[in-house]
Amino acid sequence: MKVLKKLLYAIPIAGIIFASCTDVEKMEIEHIGGFNTMNNEESEAYYAELRAYKETARNYGRPVAFGWFSNWAPSGVIRKGYLTSVPDSMDIISMWSGAPGRYEITEAQKKDKEFVQKVKGIKLLEVSLLSHLGKGRTPDWVYEEVEKQAEEEGWNESKLNEERKKARWKFWGYTSGNPEGADMKEALAKYAKALCDSLFVSEWDGFDIDWEPTGGFNDADNTLTYRGYNGYSNMEFLIKEMGNYIGPKSDPEGKGHKLLVIDGYINHFGPELDEYIDYWITQSYGNSSPNYRPQSGNLKKLIITENFESSATSGGQLLNQARWMPENGTTYKGGVGAYRFDNDYGNTPDYKWMRQAIQINQQVFNEWKAAQNGENTEGE
Repeated sequence: MKVLKKLLYAIPIAGIIFASCTDVEKMEIEHIGGFNTMNNEESEAYYAELRAYKETARNYGRPVAFGWFSNWAPSGVIRKGYLTSVPDSMDIISMWSGAPGRYEITEAQKKDKEFVQKVKGIKLLEVSLLSHLGKGRTPDWVYEEVEKQAEEEGWNESKLNEERKKARWKFWGYTSGNPEGADMKEALAKYAKALCDSLFVSEWDGFDIDWEPTGGFNDADNTLTYRGYNGYSNMEFLIKEMGNYIGPKSDPEGKGHKLLVIDGYINHFGPELDEYIDYWITQSYGNSSPNYRPQSGNLKKLIITENFESSATSGGQLLNQARWMPENGTTYKGGVGAYRFDNDYGNTPDYKWMRQAIQINQQVFNEWKAAQNGENTEGE
């Protein structure tokens, strides 16, 4: 606790924003970024400062640290599955194996979730490969009668899937079969509200649309992947409808809102969607710079990510991605992160690469900011 005490009292409250939170990743204190917090006056002061640091990312005040978290299982002595074990300076986490829209979480998960949200100030997002109308929000009972009939009549899998699709469409009010019909728009509006309502009920901090229609979908039914003359018009309509409830468009006065982000093929969407989206996330796996950029050109919203499903041991290109900044020098990137970043827990120290990336991510931003102000940063 001596290191923490020194940090807390050596840095004036008004000046802790950058220094204390980059130093977080250097601390050798068990309950910081690896274990549950100690509940005392010193740790309370530390976490208050940490939450203040998180607020500096509002309105793109600095680049963020992002990651997709898999294998959420907060139990036992091995702490890889705990959200409370991630580095304190993480800003946003998409719950790749959690944050279900319709299902209850365990008491252990609830405690783990509430701690990182309320104490560490980390935002937790639901994430889904949105491949068809109703995905993740269609009640199970919609399919029960169809499945009963399939068993009685001996349907094959193809017939069952077709009838399940029809039952799903009917539930959401899409009956015409015309992907450009008025009933499709009405169904998408209903679905958008259902997607967002669950976030408020279950207290998640936003939604991450994983958009991979040309490679990641195996259950598409042409409702969201339909391409009209204007591109993926149905998906764009859904995003705009979600924007009534979450994302920057839902918060014209800037009072705070649940996040709406898109990852994957972000280049599919036109610049007019930029006002609905908090962050565009590019899966630049194995690349030191972004492979896709938002059509709007707003790089303050661009988060670059590496794949720790395959590169957790070596770190892949994560540190180079953290160093990358837009070539023209007039702006900065939105952040850096990794897919299945919890696999970095097994390195020594735990989260070895993410901790370094967080520091580099902020360092290059501070250098950029100093250059804009004409400051000399040599020797810092």
